[in-house]
Amino acid sequence: MRKFVATFLFLAYPAVLTVAQTTDALLTKTFKAYQSLSSLCVRSTIIAEQKVGEKALKQTIKHEAFYQRPNLLCVRWIEGQGSITIVSDGKNLFTQIDALKQVKKEVAPKTLKEIVRPDGRTYPVVDDLSFFIGEDWKDKVSAAKVLGKETLNKRTTTKIQLSLKSGGTQTLWVDDKGFIWQSQWRFEQKHPSGGNIVVTITETSQEVTANPKLPQDFFTYKVPSGFKQVTEFQTPKMGTPQK
Repeated sequence: MRKFVATFLFLAYPAVLTVAQTTDALLTKTFKAYQSLSSLCVRSTIIAEQKVGEKALKQTIKHEAFYQRPNLLCVRWIEGQGSITIVSDGKNLFTQIDALKQVKKEVAPKTLKEIVRPDGRTYPVVDDLSFFIGEDWKDKVSAAKVLGKETLNKRTTTKIQLSLKSGGTQTLWVDDKGFIWQSQWRFEQKHPSGGNIVVTITETSQEVTANPKLPQDFFTYKVPSGFKQVTEFQTPKMGTPQK
């Protein structure tokens, strides 16, 4: 019996090691794929769901982002009729909030990482932006495994499940070039009145373009008509109508 168990473990160990190496290789390939780019375009839909007991809240956001090294970007989040837009032309950084009809102008940091991580903290999940700016997935992931192949919008992908050091799990759908086409992040947090809030954030990309050909003036920004340029956002007092 002991001989049988010993033989089984001897045979099984290389298989376990191979799976671990494969997962590591896939994530490293993805990291290198994004790191090799000088620019990136992503258009996606983000669905954020919160569930407390039987109650659920769902939010859908359209997202489009263009990044170009070293510090050019144009990112827009659209929900309903409102949106938030952030543009860096290399010299200045503009943040436009439609609901306030205001645009904040400040000096643009020298790198994309400084723009998207202004406080120096890394984002807890693994995504296209974190790979593009050079965040190491090993700093965020405690365990990973390949769940198999899956067809997503007629595209063959490898499904990878991650256990995050920050808590929760994340699943990635990655194509054979190493690009992410879907990400799902699930975690729980305490509700102020008791119980847990289960949060699921799913981002599905409709477009991922490596090194897109952009016009020279693509990142040029102009304050829209009717908007006010400010150094700090001014939130209107309750009952004060927007002009």
